[in-house]
Amino acid sequence: MHRRNPERIAWAILITAFAIFCLLAVGVPLSIRWYLLYTTVPLPAQLSPLQGKPLVWEQGFNEARGVVAARQIGEGTRIRTDEVDRATVTVGQEGSETVLATVQLYNNTEVFLEQVRRPRFTISPEPYRLVLQVLSGRVRIVAARSAARDLELTVHTPHCQVRLADGSYSVEVNGGQTEIAVRYGEAQVGAAGEWVVVPLGQRTVVLWGQAPAAPMPAARNLIVNGNFTDPLAPAWQTDTYQQSPDVVAGRAEIVVRDGRRGVLFSRRAEEGIHTETGISQIIDQDVRDYNFLNLRLDVRLMFQSLPGGGYMSSEFPLMVRLNYTDVYGKEQFWVHGFYYREPEQNWPILDGEKIPSAVWYPYESGNLIQILQATRPAHINSIRIYASGWNYESMVAEVGLIAR
Repeated sequence: MHRRNPERIAWAILITAFAIFCLLAVGVPLSIRWYLLYTTVPLPAQLSPLQGKPLVWEQGFNEARGVVAARQIGEGTRIRTDEVDRATVTVGQEGSETVLATVQLYNNTEVFLEQVRRPRFTISPEPYRLVLQVLSGRVRIVAARSAARDLELTVHTPHCQVRLADGSYSVEVNGGQTEIAVRYGEAQVGAAGEWVVVPLGQRTVVLWGQAPAAPMPAARNLIVNGNFTDPLAPAWQTDTYQQSPDVVAGRAEIVVRDGRRGVLFSRRAEEGIHTETGISQIIDQDVRDYNFLNLRLDVRLMFQSLPGGGYMSSEFPLMVRLNYTDVYGKEQFWVHGFYYREPEQNWPILDGEKIPSAVWYPYESGNLIQILQATRPAHINSIRIYASGWNYESMVAEVGLIAR
């Protein structure tokens, strides 16, 4: 009978133990390192209805819930708006008021929050990650760079994948195609194994099963420095009005709030005294060859002491006025105001609309060529954006007058 070799067994045990020790000595620190650098936790996201009652399907729930007030949402949430609903999803930095991205859902839109993540530990070099599926409809996406780390923002549609740098974008899924337009920033669009880079002021269209089209010019924007990346002057001129020289005037200045760069109109002084604070720009553009003219801007109202638009509906905390010459050679103007405080009884609201306070509200006028067809614009002279009333605090960002 063969006798076992005790020395061989001892050496085998010793070598095995040493190998396990080496694996643990290397593997445990590497595992700890991986855990510190690459584990993630959810980022906070908030859904704010702007109009109507958008429907929400949250992870773990099969039934939709109508949302009437701002609420926290997380990964795995599906949001749908109908023909009257509009909503905003805000993704913030944990423990901070810093806004990393906003996603504005227009009417008849459906999106799915696939991933909203941040590294668990601050020593991690990994970026914030937001992965969004746009299933149908139209969204506006604004991505802002955080001081802490980069944001990796990816959008999936039925037709393509889109990687977005810091900036402002429009993504529209309509039937068998997706259109991506870059207001500012840069987008990388991939489909059918090919990628294209879409720079500022350009757009691309992706058809089902096809590669992205070459970037093409988006519609013309008649506004200069509408995203306020440059100082106000010389494109914009500031102005103030107060009833007498001893009345404290308001201020108009470029600020950054919630990761958005815009103009802040503010006044906090005597009450019951009419003042105006505004910025204006000479446009001087002939528009007779255009059949589409749309004014767009993002508005945020933080404070107004005068209810509604005043007793004459002419004093809103933020207003926009377009001065133009019609096809008959007559000077005309179009004006629109925004407010959040209900007017006093019997105070009318004309050329104004109520919007939620303390959130960015995307406004689009619609086609002014059709809206003003009785006095069709032939020449756009100037635009003025201003706050009017007693005391106010309001902001405007991303102003565009789009012609095509």
